[in-house]
Amino acid sequence: MSENIDKEQFIKHCEGIIKSIKDIISAKIITTPEGKISEIHVIAGSKRNPKQIVRDIESALIATLGSDIDHKKISVAQINDDNESIFDVRLKIDSIGIRNYRYNFESTVILSDHNGNIYEGNAKGPVSNYGRLRIVAEATLNAIQQFLGDSFMLSLEDVISFTIGGREAIGVLISMIIEGSEQHFLGSAVIKQEKVESTVAAVLNAVNRKISFLIKENTV
Repeated sequence: MSENIDKEQFIKHCEGIIKSIKDIISAKIITTPEGKISEIHVIAGSKRNPKQIVRDIESALIATLGSDIDHKKISVAQINDDNESIFDVRLKIDSIGIRNYRYNFESTVILSDHNGNIYEGNAKGPVSNYGRLRIVAEATLNAIQQFLGDSFMLSLEDVISFTIGGREAIGVLISMIIEGSEQHFLGSAVIKQEKVESTVAAVLNAVNRKISFLIKENTV
């Protein structure tokens, strides 16, 4: 692994630590050509004094780096709590369509965002109980992929039906490629009426929170 990649991973690690601090929504670290931190830009809520947020960042980075960070390098932009909802871009189910053929099964999943925009995903494959769930999950991911564009790549690792507490549920494992690294997300949904709808809900449960987080990052 090259030195540049090591530095990039370390910076991402530091950004992750900053983002874990209370009320911080997003963080971006700017470095010099030598890899030293030159600027830290943060978006935070308005519930706490920015000086306290800066002190928390300094403390977190001292524990990580073992040395002080000049507070003048840290920039905190605060947004009103009422405006934080603009980052809630979680997708919702608009409609689900299925078609049964002699040997194949097809699913169309349409999702909508907070602005009313719709995203349609399609998938088809051989008929089987497992195959149906997988096809519905893949159609859902295709719709989500339209929303995300080419910046992030999603794929379905597995989908299962299981029983918990006497109730049937659907579980899915989703992988996401972000800046060359792979992350996995687990989602689930209790079956209330149909397995098809619960499969879509399980996929959204797995990735919706991460989608909002990615949109927050893009605001920096």
